[in-house]
Formats: sequence, C-alpha cells, structure tokens
Amino acid sequence: MKMRSRGFTLVEVLIAMVVLAGASIVLYQSWSGSLSAVRKGRNFSTITFLLQKKLVEFEVQNKGKKIEELEGVGKGNFGNDFPDYTWQIEVKPFSLPPITPPKAEGGNDNGLAEIIIKTMTEYFEKAVREVRVTVYYKRGDRTQEYPASMIFVDFSQEIPSGF
Repeated sequence: MKMRSRGFTLVEVLIAMVVLAGASIVLYQSWSGSLSAVRKGRNFSTITFLLQKKLVEFEVQNKGKKIEELEGVGKGNFGNDFPDYTWQIEVKPFSLPPITPPKAEGGNDNGLAEIIIKTMTEYFEKAVREVRVTVYYKRGDRTQEYPASMIFVDFSQEIPSGF
C-alpha cells in the first residue's frame, strides 16, 4: 500500500514565497511614495500658512500708514512651533520693467508715448510698494525658499502731470 503525503512540495512553497516577496515590494514602494507625498503636502500647507501669517501681520502693523512710512527689511523665526522655518520681509518701490515706446508713423520717435511712460513710471515709484515675504525651510543641510509678494497702492497720490 502506497502512502500519499498531504503537504506542499518544496517547489510550491518557493513559488508562494516569491509571490509574497513580490507583493511585499510593490506594497512597500506604494506606501513609501504615499508617505512622501503626505510629507510634502504637509510642508506646503505649513509654508502657505506661514507666508499668509507674515503678510497679514505686516498689513495689520502698517494699517493707516502712508506708503512712504512702510518699513524696509525685517527677518526672524517662527519660534518653537516651527523651528525649521525662518522668514524675511522686504519693502521696495514697485518698478516697471523697461518699456520702449512704439515708433510713430514714418519711423520717428514717439514723444508723447515717452512722456506717458516716464510719467507713469514716476507715479508707480511714488505710489506703489511691493512687500515681499520669503519663508525659508531648512531640512538637513539644504535650505529652500518660498517667496510671496503683496502690492500696496496709495491711491491718494496725484498722478504727476508731465504733459
């Protein structure tokens, strides 16, 4: 009488282990990618919150001030709640990029366009300020910077008359 064995063969056990190892690797990579995405999302949320916080603080501290009274530069940290983050704030006159007036008919210089561009440039330099807040995130030996700007306009400034 022959006795029949009721277990798995060595080949069946090895195939099951290979399948299990492959599935484990796929799950690990998926888990690792998800964890990295969650960490990046949390960092971006924190940075957005900190940028908004500094911009609102600046706006509240300078409410009612004339545009010429806005302070120039500041820097600091966010305390123990956010030890890896620092900030810097700059206030500077808004400057237009260089604008070349179009040529008048016949290829002549367009004097009126030049006067308008010069007048508007002077107005923007007096009446508009750019407030740039930068949040720095230090992780290990790398520092990443995340800037945001807000524009303040003094609508009480007269447009210079250069005509």
